Amino acid sequence: MPSKSPLNITEDALAAVLDAEAALAGYTIFKGQAATELELPSIIVSCESAAYPGEISQGLGNYVCKVNIGIFNSIDDDTIATHREASQDVMGLMNDLATIKASFVTINDATCYDVTQTSLDEGRGERAFMTTLAFDVLICLSNT
Repeated sequence: MPSKSPLNITEDALAAVLDAEAALAGYTIFKGQAATELELPSIIVSCESAAYPGEISQGLGNYVCKVNIGIFNSIDDDTIATHREASQDVMGLMNDLATIKASFVTINDATCYDVTQTSLDEGRGERAFMTTLAFDVLICLSNT
């Protein structure tokens, strides 16, 4: 059985994909509920929940993981255009199913079958541009 929970496995695989992207090199990638202070620009990959797919009896190791990816840029340092470009880069990576599947193969705790974007929310904080992208990630835990 895998050594980590589906939440950690999913965060690890997706954070690795984002961290490897040259266009996002200026961003600090955080996973889950980071205990460190947020620095800008940053991207946070948080797997909020993992549930059994409704159509599969008892789950059989399959999970639909609800993932939020937050992109944060300083209003003082970046423009809305720069922020939206980073958001587009993240969406493009999350649409690259082959790369995401390969990242799950590398960590060897689960197999990824599908990624579906479910929402995009944009806002502004006191001194930051913020975008939250939500995804459903369908995985199956490894038996090893």
